[in-house]
Amino acid sequence: MTANKSSTLRNMLLLLLTFTIAVFAFIEVKEIYWGSLDRNVYFSTASLILLALYFVMILLAFGLALCHFLFHWNFHSEKHARWKNLSFLLLGIFPSVFLQFSRWGLVFSSAFLRILLLSSVLFLMTYALKGKEVLTFRIHLFFPALIFITACLFLCSRLRMIVDYPFSLSWSEGNRFWDYSLLLGRERYTIAQGSYAAAFLDLGRQSIWGIVFLCKHLSIAGMRAWNVALYFFPPFTLGFLLFKHKGMRLSTWVFYALWTYAFLSEGPIYAPLVFCAILVFLASKLENYPLSLLLIACAGFIANITRFTWILAPVVWAFLLFYFREKGSGTMRRNLKSYGAALAGLIGGVVLPNFIPLEPSSIILGENASVDILYSIKTILQNQDLLWYRLLPSKTFPLGILPALFLIVAPLFIVVGVYLNKEKVQLEKAEKFYFLASLIGFFLIGCVVSVKVGGGSNLHNMDMFLLTILLVISIFWKNGMAEWFQTEMRKTNLVSLLIFFLLGYPGIRFISSVRPLSLPSSEIVANAVYAIQSAVDDRKEEGDILFIDQRQLLTFGAIQDVKLVGEYEKKLLMNEALSNDQAYFDLFYQDLQSQRFALIVAEPLNIEYQSDENNFGEENNAYVKWVSEPLLCYYEILKTLQEVGVELLVPRSSPLPENINCP
Repeated sequence: MTANKSSTLRNMLLLLLTFTIAVFAFIEVKEIYWGSLDRNVYFSTASLILLALYFVMILLAFGLALCHFLFHWNFHSEKHARWKNLSFLLLGIFPSVFLQFSRWGLVFSSAFLRILLLSSVLFLMTYALKGKEVLTFRIHLFFPALIFITACLFLCSRLRMIVDYPFSLSWSEGNRFWDYSLLLGRERYTIAQGSYAAAFLDLGRQSIWGIVFLCKHLSIAGMRAWNVALYFFPPFTLGFLLFKHKGMRLSTWVFYALWTYAFLSEGPIYAPLVFCAILVFLASKLENYPLSLLLIACAGFIANITRFTWILAPVVWAFLLFYFREKGSGTMRRNLKSYGAALAGLIGGVVLPNFIPLEPSSIILGENASVDILYSIKTILQNQDLLWYRLLPSKTFPLGILPALFLIVAPLFIVVGVYLNKEKVQLEKAEKFYFLASLIGFFLIGCVVSVKVGGGSNLHNMDMFLLTILLVISIFWKNGMAEWFQTEMRKTNLVSLLIFFLLGYPGIRFISSVRPLSLPSSEIVANAVYAIQSAVDDRKEEGDILFIDQRQLLTFGAIQDVKLVGEYEKKLLMNEALSNDQAYFDLFYQDLQSQRFALIVAEPLNIEYQSDENNFGEENNAYVKWVSEPLLCYYEILKTLQEVGVELLVPRSSPLPENINCP
C-alpha cells in the first residue's frame, strides 16, 4: 500500500511538473513575434523541419517519461547498437545546429526554451544508450551526453565561422590572418617603396597558424577552417594522452578527450602552449632520457618564440612529471632526473633561441631573446596599466576573471581533495610544496597578465594555470585515481554532484548565449568590395594606400593591385596607444600631416570617450586619443561601409570638425 501511494504521488508530481513546464513553454513561444518573421527564411522546408524537430525533441522526452511512469511502457531495445550510437550523435548535434546554424537561433532567444531543449536532448541521448535505466535518474548516466553536447556547442561556435565572407568577423581576425601570412605567404604582397611588412605577432603563432599558407591557393574559408582545427585537435589530443588508462573503453577515452577540449575552451587556450604540454607529457613517458630532454627543450623553445611569459611552463611541468614519475627511485636519482628535465626546459626556452637564427618577420621577436625578457616585462608593467577591477565582474567580462575561474576549477580541486582523503594518499612535504608552488605561481601570473590593459575579457591568460591543473590531475590519474573515479562517480554523492556541475555549467551557460552568424547579404558584400577597389584604383597614383584594418582583403585577393604599407597596423596602433608611446606616434603623425597616404582603410571611427564601466572603456579611450582623433585632424571620411565595418578616409580638404583634439 505504501509503495502504491509513493508511486501515485510520484506520478502526480511528474504530471504537475510536465504541466508547469508546458505552460511556461507556451508562454515563451507565444512571446515570439511570429508575424514579423521573413517567410522566405523561416518558413522554407528545411527551416520548418528544424522547427518541428525542436518541438518533437521536447514532446518525445516528456512522452517517454510519462509512458514509463504512468503505463510502464518501454520502447528501448537492446539490439541495434549502431543505431543507438548514431541516435546519440545526431541528438547531441541538434542543439548546436538549431541554435547556431539556423535562423531559429535568433528567434528562440529565451533562456528557458534553450535550457528546455538542452534538458530534453540530454534525456533522449541517455535514453538511446541506457534505455529505461535513465528513468532512475542516476547522475552518472547523463555524463556522456553532457560532455558531447557541451563539446559540440563549443566546436560549432567556431565551425559556423568557416565562411568565405571577405571581411573580418571580429575586431582582430582579419589582420591576424595577414600576420599569419607573412612568414610563408609573403609573395602575396607587393611592398610599397620605403615601407616594411612585419607581423605584430609572436613567431610561434605565426608559424603554426601560418604553415597553411604553403597552400598557394588558400582561401579565407580555408584559413578559418585551419583556425578551427588548431583550437580543437591539440586540446583533444592532450586529453587523449592525459586520461589514457588500461582497461578503458575507446568510447570512454574519447569522452575524456572531449571534456578536455571543452574545459580548455573556457580560456580558450592557444595551440602552441598546448603543444608544449603535449611534448612535455610525452617526454615523461619515454624511457629514453636523452630523447625526453630533447622533447622538453623543444617545448621550451616553442614557449619562448610564442610568449615569453610561457617560458616557465615547460620547466615546471617537466619537473613535476618527472619528480612523480621517479617516486619509487632513490632520492638522488629522483632529484637528478627531475632537475635535469627542468634544466632542459630552461635551456630550450632561454639559451637555445640565442643560437638559432630566426626569420625576423615578427615585430615582437626581439622581446623573446633571453637578454631582453626581463626588460620587456619591466617595460610592459611600467607602460601599461593594470586594471585590477577586471578580476571581478565588469562590463568587459560580466562574470569576472576570479568568479569564472572558481566555477570551473573549484569542483576539480574538491574532487582531488576527496580522492586524497578517502584513499589515504600520502604526499611528502616536498611534493605538497611543488604542487602548491606551481599552481599558486601560475595563478598569480595569470591574474597579472589578465588585468593588463587590453585583457580581462576571458580566461585565456589563465592558460598555464589551467594546463597545470590538468597535468597535476594526470599524475594522480595514472597512480590510482582513475579506478577510484570510475567507481565513485557511479554513486550519488558529493563527487558525482560536483562532476555533474562541472559538466553541466558550461553547457547551460553557453547554450544561453549562442547565436547563428549574421552576415550582410552577398549584394552588400560585393558592393563594399567594389567600393574599396574603386577607391584604391582612383587614388593609388596620388600616394600610398594604407590599410590600417582589413588587411586580409589583400591576403586573399579580394582587393587587387595595392602596394602594401606595412606600418601602422590596427593591433600595433592599439598596443602603442595603451603604452602611451609618444615616439612611435610622432612618426605616425608626421605621415598624417604630410598626407602621405592617398587613401586609408580603417574601421569606422568613433570619437567618444568612455568610462571604465563600458566594455573595454580604457582601450577605447586610448585608441580615440592616439589614433582616431589624429586621423580626423588630417583626413576626412570619403565613405562609410557600416554593414561590413569599413571606413575610407582621404586627405582633409574640408574644415576641421569641432571638439577634435589634434596632436
